[in-house]
Amino acid sequence: MTSFARAAYDGDVIRGATLLLAFAVVSGACTTDARPTSSPSATLATPAPVTPAASASAGPLAPIAPPAAVLSGGSTWYLLPDGLSDQGIRLDVQFTEGDVSGGRPRARLRSTGRTIDLVPNTPVLPPGVTGPAQHWLGTLALDDARAGPDSYEVLVRLRSGVDAVVAQRAVVLSQPEYVVWTLDFEGDAASDDALANTLAIARGQGVPMTLMWNPRVWTTTEVTPARADAMAQWTTANAGAGLAEVALHLHAWTDFVRDAGVAPRTAPSWAGRGDGYDVPLTAFDESETRKLVDRALALMAQHGMPRPTSFRGGGLFASAANLRAVAAAGFTVDASATNAGIFGQLTLPWTLAKDAQPYHPSRDDANAAGDLALLEVPNIAGNTYGLTVNTIQSTIREDLAMLAPPTQPAATRRVLTLVSHPATIDASERGAIEALFRALEIYRFDRGNGPLRFVTLAQLARALK
Repeated sequence: MTSFARAAYDGDVIRGATLLLAFAVVSGACTTDARPTSSPSATLATPAPVTPAASASAGPLAPIAPPAAVLSGGSTWYLLPDGLSDQGIRLDVQFTEGDVSGGRPRARLRSTGRTIDLVPNTPVLPPGVTGPAQHWLGTLALDDARAGPDSYEVLVRLRSGVDAVVAQRAVVLSQPEYVVWTLDFEGDAASDDALANTLAIARGQGVPMTLMWNPRVWTTTEVTPARADAMAQWTTANAGAGLAEVALHLHAWTDFVRDAGVAPRTAPSWAGRGDGYDVPLTAFDESETRKLVDRALALMAQHGMPRPTSFRGGGLFASAANLRAVAAAGFTVDASATNAGIFGQLTLPWTLAKDAQPYHPSRDDANAAGDLALLEVPNIAGNTYGLTVNTIQSTIREDLAMLAPPTQPAATRRVLTLVSHPATIDASERGAIEALFRALEIYRFDRGNGPLRFVTLAQLARALK
């Protein structure tokens, strides 16, 4: 090889080596940058697997297994809704094993399938943090349910996607039954002892009163002004304390009728007294009845009494003309009706059955259903006047026979209205009334025993509206 050729060869070798070295350097640099390191950028480039528990945005997890749940309070008996209050099943569920919000706790009524979400009433604790039991609340409405045995259950969705029943309770759903205790002031004097006995029954038995006031006490000399005012104050005070409704009761006393600008009558009469007390309201036409009612309302207003919305005619007498006048005066309830029969020397104007239930009467026939804006509430539970613990037993048996059997739900609503008189409730009659109310204990909704509620006439009108 010539010297020139060798020199050229050597130069090519050197240049090739230089290129190989440069390539190796560049390749080495790329290989070094791709290898994992302990630098932060390398950690982000190859993240560890993320589980739902570590995700801040995933929210609380559903439980893996059904959590422990306790139903607080509650009842066995529930009434289907009426106009008085919401009778839904109010739930208070306690979960004692951490946060269950990821499982969407719910309640479900077995018969209808209606389901509601429960709402937490205590702070939701972070995962792994222990604390007081979580309370979850809700109300299961019953407006689409039927009377009969039923049950509700609490559901929690597990992480597997399955809904687990974690608590349940058997209940009885029933239509409500009502008892109304009406007390007629007759327009004469009632003693302090009689009023005390009346109030003792109401308080001791937990029974509201419908006190049917008679303003005649302010138009006669037979009742002193002091006694009349004492009776009125007693009535108003009980109403103000939530123990009573103030209603209106009229007898056709000649002095009151004359004071109202109407010609008094002494006949027809059921007892032949001669003072108008026993003259039925049916002896007066519509315009005369309106005058009597308006005068009664004016007297009550003058003496600071509330305006009543419930009415009853003396002796349980009333005609369609009387009822039209009562409705026109703004009353919403009349309690003059009763079953067919004889009262004293007169035939009652009613043709109703023994167990007749409330209805809206016809404008032309008080015994027929119609469109008069007045709820007629027949008196079918008896009159306690003059009864004793012994003699009221037949009344008790008849009243109980009109209710659903003990422990059984009522398929339909039922109303029993009872008549008493504050002026006649001595120790003997008090014992009779208390015996009747004690016999009703096993049916009472407020005792957790059944579907029966004690209400006033005004409350009944709202319930049946």
